[in-house]
Amino acid sequence: MAQIFMDLLSSLTSCLFCFPGSPQLKVNNRSFKLLRLLGEGGFSYVYLVQDTSTSQLYALKKIRCPFGQESVSLALKEAEAYALFSPHPHIIHAVDHAVTSANDKSDPGSKTVYILLPYYRRGNLQDAINANLVNHTQFPERRLMILFLGVAKALKAMHQYRVRGAPGGAQSRQNAKNVRQEAEEADKDAARKARSRRKGAGIDEEEEDIEQEPLMNGEVTRSQEGVGDGEIRAYAHRDVKPGNIMISDSGTSPILMDLGSLAPSPLHITSRALALQTQDLAAEHSTLPYRAPELFDTKTGTVIDTKTDIWSFGCTLFACLVGKSPFEMRSEETGGSL
Repeated sequence: MAQIFMDLLSSLTSCLFCFPGSPQLKVNNRSFKLLRLLGEGGFSYVYLVQDTSTSQLYALKKIRCPFGQESVSLALKEAEAYALFSPHPHIIHAVDHAVTSANDKSDPGSKTVYILLPYYRRGNLQDAINANLVNHTQFPERRLMILFLGVAKALKAMHQYRVRGAPGGAQSRQNAKNVRQEAEEADKDAARKARSRRKGAGIDEEEEDIEQEPLMNGEVTRSQEGVGDGEIRAYAHRDVKPGNIMISDSGTSPILMDLGSLAPSPLHITSRALALQTQDLAAEHSTLPYRAPELFDTKTGTVIDTKTDIWSFGCTLFACLVGKSPFEMRSEETGGSL
């Protein structure tokens, strides 16, 4: 009897967001019903949501931005990159985005960023790999070739991007710059509120500024300054892995996602400080078993370029054929670390 009660309680808990009274929120005057949590990590959460007027399903990414240097700019970098490479058949696009005040009394300058993305019911390549392992099946060779051809086309668009060029031309570049400008304005507003709070608390503003360490991030549109129209301004994804390759509802087309790790390429490592910053960023944004060797131990005087994606692309293909990244397998065999 006790077990039946526990099973019933578990079912009710898992369906918390399935009831008609599910919580709702608005993104730029569009209302959405929260259905369930799809994933989380760090300051971000991804929800399955439904447009209340059209019943269309979307994935909504919610990122909390506690006040700090360029906090919103870092969060909206992903939306900026989506805008730059839109429209591309194999790179995900942002349907909409919004920046709101977090209404946190303990941190009045904090913001919340929402990024609305398409929802793919087939999931990602990692889900397909897991299904193969459970069912003792394999990808049909032709299907795998078609999927990886699409991923290669997405990476080519990033690695050989030309300013004001394809896929979206001048309009996509302007849309991306608009996202960057919106993020900078939100950061300025957060800074004003934080200064007002510090002043009211009697905190020395100069001391507070010293405590804040500068944040380094791969600029997107800003990195194009000084690059002429039609000239190449390459970018590297830096986190190519099965979990970041969605599968279209038709099952035939891959969609590369999660451009929060995107970085201009090449990056010349001119100092030990820059080498350490690059390593730290890779540790945060580049998944361990798919990370290129030069991002593990970055040397001064080296160049980090788009070859990092080629390495990850190969590891991803290996995982589709065998079930795991080659370095996941090696680590399990030896009992050592990557």
